[in-house]
This record gives sequence, structure tokens and C-alpha cells, in this order.
Amino acid sequence: MTLKELIQQNSCAISDGAMGTYFSALTGQNSGLCETYNVTSPDLIRKIHREYLAAGAVLLRTNTFSANSFTLGVSHEELCGILKAGYQLADECAQDHAVVCANVSAIYRPELTDEEVRREYEYIIDTFLSCGAATFLFETLPDLHPVLPAIDYLLSQKPDAEVIVSFTLLPDGHTRSGTSLQQLLFDISQSEEKLTMAGLNCGCGALQMMNVAAPFFSYIHEHTKLYTSVMPNAGYPAIENNRTVFTATPEYFAMQTSRLASLSVSVIGGCCGTEPEFIRALKDHLLQKDAPALPKTLHPSVHIRTHSFSSPAPSSSVFSEDRFILAAELDPPQNADLSKLLYAASALKESGVSVVTVSDSPLGHARMDSVICSSHIQRETGLEALPHICCRDKNLNALRSLLLGAHSEGIRSVLAVTGDAISETDRGIIKPVFNVDSTRLMELITKLNSDVFSHAPITIGGAFDPAPKKQHYSLTRLVKKQQNGASFVLTQPVFSEDCIPSLDLAREQGVKVLSGIMPLVSYRNACFMKNEVPGIHIPDELISRFHPDMTREEAAAEGIAIASELARKLKTHSDGFYFITPFNRSEVICRIIDLIKQN
Repeated sequence: MTLKELIQQNSCAISDGAMGTYFSALTGQNSGLCETYNVTSPDLIRKIHREYLAAGAVLLRTNTFSANSFTLGVSHEELCGILKAGYQLADECAQDHAVVCANVSAIYRPELTDEEVRREYEYIIDTFLSCGAATFLFETLPDLHPVLPAIDYLLSQKPDAEVIVSFTLLPDGHTRSGTSLQQLLFDISQSEEKLTMAGLNCGCGALQMMNVAAPFFSYIHEHTKLYTSVMPNAGYPAIENNRTVFTATPEYFAMQTSRLASLSVSVIGGCCGTEPEFIRALKDHLLQKDAPALPKTLHPSVHIRTHSFSSPAPSSSVFSEDRFILAAELDPPQNADLSKLLYAASALKESGVSVVTVSDSPLGHARMDSVICSSHIQRETGLEALPHICCRDKNLNALRSLLLGAHSEGIRSVLAVTGDAISETDRGIIKPVFNVDSTRLMELITKLNSDVFSHAPITIGGAFDPAPKKQHYSLTRLVKKQQNGASFVLTQPVFSEDCIPSLDLAREQGVKVLSGIMPLVSYRNACFMKNEVPGIHIPDELISRFHPDMTREEAAAEGIAIASELARKLKTHSDGFYFITPFNRSEVICRIIDLIKQN
């Protein structure tokens, strides 16, 4: 039986519930282990499938949601066994009474390349096809684009495959990756010919899902020919004895979820926390056919733009202006005193600096928040401030919250960086997050620009290493950053003319390039930067211009001379200079700028 045949036989077909959380409730094990039980304890997985079928489910998802080699940490040979067993168990239980969906999640890991993700999807799809799978469910998606290559590959191998995509929209109308409801509907409509069904699952319970489900399904039904599905959670989870539990009752879940049936959905079921009793209660409510309709206020019209969202309106940042830019970096303080930072920013402004950048806890050491520092600098000095925002310490929720706050404070440009690693000595005490990398952060900002910040978008910058040995890698990363919204880059400190070809190639990509100028201020400082700071490449001939017996004034003068010489050589190959201020000694940068102006 196909999915379309199932829908034709049922005015509202019922799916199963949450394999992972029910598995955890039965075994006390982490739900992330449940896919491996396809091989190690098939009787348990078979039992769960049959309980959902007995409760009324006619659409069964394979126990393969997290089954990829990266998430499970297994070889492809082991993964093949897990996938095949998962499909065969579901197919055996369903027989002719239910449709089996090959269940695939979004592979959302920032350390992976697009090519690695593509190959993994293709392996998973090939394995399912070898089992006879014809219906595929890509669920709990934060966006459509990451799985489109996989869908294209699936249809190239099996043109008549039925494809279901299901997204997780939060009550605020955005996915975890920041994709708005409008953007999501636009993307679905653009890919309609590849899809069979579009739906919503996870994220929240039925009552809160109503706010986004009504406009979502209204648009899908009015503007596409796709079937629809909805699978809410059993409310919000709580942590009890280190286990995730859901406190909603089956009766409450069924009462609220059955109201969503009035949106003319084709498939209805449950996600996290919905055990077989929840599905049985839902079936009973649907059979009663007396579930109250949704209030009319929950049926707003959705206006979907007919153009792509990747080109926001121009920003008011100096980086959008057609002039040579002088930027200077300051480190935020390690305490709560901003007086020295504000003094340095004011001095730099007097010297002609048009924007101050504020680093985000460099080298993974805690300092005052870069956005808060930037807000103070803008208010107190009138100088534009560019906060660095790194991905080391914050997940997507925190990054989005930070960006909303930054915009409210008048921040109109940010530097998106992945962030320095945590020191090995701190691991276990201080834990890195790295939920996304810099390119995914740029993508998030671009989405906010197209939606929340459309009236005053944030200009996005990135880092660029012009070292000759890294030219190919750096340019490849630059192209990806530009595709995700970056319009300018700040380079690593340049200490050699060997970097000029990389600077020229970067500018040819159409981004503004601000060449990094870092004055060295002592022999010790020069040796430290060369040997202990990643990404810094200083030729030996520059180190030799310093010696341990130099006075502070002599060393600073030599560093200023070197920086001025480099600036003169780099000017025609740059769109601006990015001065890295040593120890926040703004007078050093001011002297370099004076020398540059004289020449």
C-alpha cells in the first residue's frame, strides 16, 4: 500500500508516536541508543511497533531517526545492519495494514563538509532502497535546503518514491536554525514537484503548535497540491532523575491534537513523549468527530514573498559604504571596568578610525561580552562598533537571542567567527558548545535580515587567512561565507608580501577585504605571536628586527615602523585596514595611522 492509497482510504490517517522516548521509558536507557537495538534487541523494537499498530496507527516510522554513522559513531558496515534491520522490523509488523516510512533525520553537524553529508545521505538512501523502501520521511527539519540534495538523489534512483518533509517550528514561528514560517513556505512551494507531503512535528505541544500550524496548512492547501501531516509533542518535557519525561496525559494530548484535524491534515500523530496510549486516545477522539474547531483567530492569512530571501536591503554600516575603511580591534576587559576601553576607542576615533571591533573572549578566556562592550562604545563615543560573535560558547537559541538584543542596541554589523578552542586544561570544567560554525551563524543572521531585521539588516563579516599555504582552503571557505551572507572579511595579521595574491583573489570574489595589521611591540611579544598563537605567520626576518635588550620605546618604534611599511605595500590590495591593537595600546595604532597619512 502506498502513502497516497492510505490517505485515500482514511480521511485522517493516524501515525505512530515517539519511538525514542517510549524506548527510554521502557528500558531506562538513553533514547539515542534505540536505533542500535534494531540489531541487538529486535524483539523490543518489534514490541513497540506492534503496540502503536494496536493503538490505531496506520503509518509506521522505522526506528532509524538518528541512524547515521556520525551520530551513532559506527562504521558504514554497522550502519547498514542497523538500517536494514530497522526497515525489516517495521515492514514485518506493518504487513498490509500500515505504510512504512523510511525515517531519516537532518544531519546537522558543523564539523562536516557538504560533501561528507551528501555521501552519508546517499548511503542511507541506497540502503533503504535495497530493502524495498518506497516512502521516505525526512523529519524534525530546521530547513528544507540541507535535505534537498538527498531528495534529488532519492528521486534520481527511484522517481516514484513518495517524499514526506516535516519541520519543527517553534511557537514564535521560526525553526531552531532561525528559518521563518514565510521562508519555509516559500521554499516548500519552490520544491513542490519533489514532494508528496509537508508537515510539522516536534518542537512543542499541540496547543502551542496551533499558532503556526493554522497558517502553515492554510498556505499549503491553498497554494500547493501536497498532502499534510502534523505530529506534536506531548507538551513540554521536564527532567526527573536525569531522565526526560512528559507530564501531559493521553486524554489532554488527544483533546488538543484532535483539534488540529479541523485543518484538513492528511496524517496526524505524535512526536516526543507520545506513547501508545496517547495514540489510542487520539484515535478515540477522532472517531468521536466532535473535536471543537480552532478559533478563527488561528487562521491568519500568510503572505509569501515571490522572491528569494538571500538579498536583504542595504545596511547603514560603514562596511556598506564605498570608501577605504580604517578599523581597529580592542579586547574587552577581564573585569567590569570599561573606562580604559572607552578611552582607547575615543582616541582611535580622533585618529580617523571609523569602526572599532571588539573580540569575543579571544583564546577561550572569559572577558566581558563583546556585544555589551560594543553597545557601550557606540553610545559613549558615537563610533560604530563591530562585535565579534563566536560559536564556541552559545547554542543556536543563545545566538539568536544575542542577535536580537544586539540589533535592539543599534548594532548593524557583526563579525561571525567559529571561535578559539577551549584550552585542554579547562576541558571538563569549561565545555565548548560549537552548535554551529561561522558559516552557519552567517546563515542565521541572513535569515534574520530577511525577516526580523528587514528594515535595518545587519552587515555580516567573516575572518580570512591569506597565508599562501592556506590559499585554496581559505578561498573555498570564503566562497561559502559569501554565499551565506558575508560581504566583508577581516584578515589574519599580514606580515609578508607573500599574502598579496590571496588578498587579490579574495577581492575578486566581490567581498571587501580589510587587511590585518598587527604591530609587534617587543621581542618577547613577537616570539610569542609566532610560536604560540594559531593562525599567525611571522617571517624570521621580522623577528630579527627585535632583540631582548630593546627598551619598551625602541621595540614599540620598531613595531610601528614594520606595520607602517606593510600597510603601504598592502594598501592597493585592500579595501581597508584592520588594526589589531596590542594590549589595547591605542597610541600605537594612532602613530601608525599618522605615518600612513604622511605617505
